Amino acid sequence: MPVLCRTIEVEHEPDGLSDLMERHRIYPDHADECWPEDRQVLGECVILQDARAVGFGRIVWDAHTEDMPRVVDVALAGHCWSDFFLDSLEQELIAEYAQEAEGGEFIQGHDGRVIDITRILGREGRQAVYAGSRRPRA
Repeated sequence: MPVLCRTIEVEHEPDGLSDLMERHRIYPDHADECWPEDRQVLGECVILQDARAVGFGRIVWDAHTEDMPRVVDVALAGHCWSDFFLDSLEQELIAEYAQEAEGGEFIQGHDGRVIDITRILGREGRQAVYAGSRRPRA
């Protein structure tokens, strides 16, 4: 059974991650995109089946530009290719990003749509304050 994890919860790079990224990206033409020096990775998740990567995605932000943070590098192995896995991956990335939300209240989804995360920011912020991991904003 596949398990969705934030990469910070995974001790080492999962088996098959390179192959997954090379062969199963949703948008293969984005693989050759230049990676600017100022780009920040603000969230990263992997879907594991046993110890093998069967899904992956990340949120990046090019802080030196006017662009909003965006979901990129989404890849799903054939047997995991479904709206359920895609939506779950994107929602977990957004939840991870919302803990700090350095790039603002809007992100660009994997398909280019603009996602307003204002409600998620309020919920994630309250949970972090209650857990003691973040101070409330004044």
